[in-house]
Amino acid sequence: MTETPTLGSASPDRTDLPAQDDYLTVTMLAAGLASIVGWRSRRAAPAHAADGLLPAPWRVGFSRLWWTCSSQAATPPCSDLELLEWCTTPFTGWPVVLDLSEEDLQHALLAGDAELSVFAEQAARIGRYDVEAEWIENRVFDALKTAARRNADDEDAAERNYADLRRFLIDSPVITDRDLRALERRYPRTDANQQTYVQQLIDVAYVSRPASGAVSLWRCRSCRNPIPDSQASCGTDGCARAAAEQFTVKALAAVFEQHRATRLYIRDPGLVEARIIDVIAGNAELAGRVRVTAYPRMDLLDILIEFLATGPDGVVEVVQTWGVDAKDQASARLLAKGFVWPQGIDCDKRLIALPMHRARQADYVATLRAELEGRVRVDVVDEEQLVRMVADLAGRLAA
Repeated sequence: MTETPTLGSASPDRTDLPAQDDYLTVTMLAAGLASIVGWRSRRAAPAHAADGLLPAPWRVGFSRLWWTCSSQAATPPCSDLELLEWCTTPFTGWPVVLDLSEEDLQHALLAGDAELSVFAEQAARIGRYDVEAEWIENRVFDALKTAARRNADDEDAAERNYADLRRFLIDSPVITDRDLRALERRYPRTDANQQTYVQQLIDVAYVSRPASGAVSLWRCRSCRNPIPDSQASCGTDGCARAAAEQFTVKALAAVFEQHRATRLYIRDPGLVEARIIDVIAGNAELAGRVRVTAYPRMDLLDILIEFLATGPDGVVEVVQTWGVDAKDQASARLLAKGFVWPQGIDCDKRLIALPMHRARQADYVATLRAELEGRVRVDVVDEEQLVRMVADLAGRLAA
């Protein structure tokens, strides 16, 4: 792998770089930034950072960018510090032309000087180098499955438990120890140390702090994510940025707020799938004609929609099945590059369902469809369109 400039050096000394792909360059820079931001938040860095070596993805991204600048006769960044400055501005302001979509060119990699932008969060995830976040995310899913299975006597019950617990995470960005005790009463089974499996889930998915009695907190009125004060922005992509509101919780000894990885990779993306499930399942006209299953086969899909018909003998049968993967990601191209349809459930129709704030972005749907064409057989729709499609087919099947 090509060595790249470290602090203050001028250029890499090898040219055996991969074929030009500016999305790969951006992904590597974002992955490197994820590690750098993690070091800052923990006030610690690996031993090799003290030697002037920043994370490997950052060095690869720097090297690729340097050669892109050279190929365009543009002045490359002369140091890591200068490139960090570049990362605080949208790509349109960089002195080099990157082959990104018009929408993606409007993004920066850093929001301020110490926080990843939403675009960079997604790019780092694609690059699989936000080590802490990926580790927490994997541990949350493991704890979810363990709690679901340990509190069930068969696989069907385990799947219902999983869907219920995952929805709990989506609906509950902040809980108290009182909420935890209520959850333990519903899922009481324990390990050999007499600790409940849902306690283990909460310990991984949330960060606790001591608190007792009535505790006042601030949250976004729109998405309900906690915020530090009345003037702060929630930072949730697509949020209506409604005014902050104060709310009160009652704790015995602790309040739990979701870990960054839980919020970024489970709660926030889960808001769209929760809306879809609630609208379809809550439609009285679809009762008995449409069955909605959340997270079938332990999250193999986000949503399974089955269209039902009753035969002359009174037997209800499934006449058509749709699989839905809900996606809320900043870049249509990065979404397409990392998308693989899950195997294991046969569906008559495969759909990617987008939240409305993504579908309304200029060219987002067209770009996603074009990038997926010929590679993955899937229809791209928005959440409102999906609900209309379900109602339309259910009505035609009943006619």
